[in-house]
Amino acid sequence: MKTSIDIAPYIEQTKQSGKFELEKPLTPYLWEKSLEGNGGEILTCHENDSHFAEKIELYGDEWESFNGGDEDFSFTWILVEDSQGFVMTMKENDYNLWNS
Repeated sequence: MKTSIDIAPYIEQTKQSGKFELEKPLTPYLWEKSLEGNGGEILTCHENDSHFAEKIELYGDEWESFNGGDEDFSFTWILVEDSQGFVMTMKENDYNLWNS
């Protein structure tokens, strides 16, 4: 199936050492989207927090491009940058557990 978003560059970013290492391709995509101001609801970004988190909803073409055939792939993701500069994406429930 042909999708409208070329995910190859995002896959490549997850294979390199650094910010997105070993993450799903969705992570660098959402990071880029967030930096462009097209993110979602900011959950935490205060000086005293140990991380930045943003709740982002996927649109249909984004979901189709990144789900890899997984019909249970979430439409809602939490984009997190930890205090060391690593970026990850989590489902809401996973984020709540990670943040507690």
